[in-house]
Amino acid sequence: MKDISAEKSAGRLIRIAIALTAEKDIDRLLNLILTEAMDISCCDGGTLYILEDGFLHFRNVITLSKGIGMVSKKGEDLLPPVPLDRRHVCACAALDQTLINLPDVYESTLFDFTGAQRYDQLNGYRTQSMLVVPMEDEKGRVMGVLQLINALDDGEGIIPFDEALEPPIRALTSLAAVSLNNNRLSEAVSDLLHSFVAVMV
Repeated sequence: MKDISAEKSAGRLIRIAIALTAEKDIDRLLNLILTEAMDISCCDGGTLYILEDGFLHFRNVITLSKGIGMVSKKGEDLLPPVPLDRRHVCACAALDQTLINLPDVYESTLFDFTGAQRYDQLNGYRTQSMLVVPMEDEKGRVMGVLQLINALDDGEGIIPFDEALEPPIRALTSLAAVSLNNNRLSEAVSDLLHSFVAVMV
């Protein structure tokens, strides 16, 4: 397990915040959010969803042990979007604006994990531990959901996500949501400016 002391976490988050602020490309921004969260939590996989039009849209999927790394381009979905209903753990995290930490998804009866099970069957994988965190901006609005999969110990064995990881991951998702919101606002202003110039011309 990585050192997650308060001082080290604070310094790491400051560096990440600077990187998130500097990144202007939304696809690279989303990928940076997911890879940094996976590195902090020392886990094997992760998914990043963006909330739009009442659905959670798959934007980034990574499984290190299988060499899987999918990044959407120009807002395209990698997989069918997830509706905001309580069958899905990511939807519950968004609806309740709460972090969900599951030691073993196959032993949970609270959520529908048929999607994760299909993924496991197709890829010869075993989804076990999961940390699901809503991405909330400075106004408390949910921008998306970060889903981390299979925390690893020093010997690469799968373990539950340590509760000590929850505060730094929450902080990261907040930074990410604010950066994503600012990125969208910047794009909207740029589009408006281009439209105005086109009309004037």
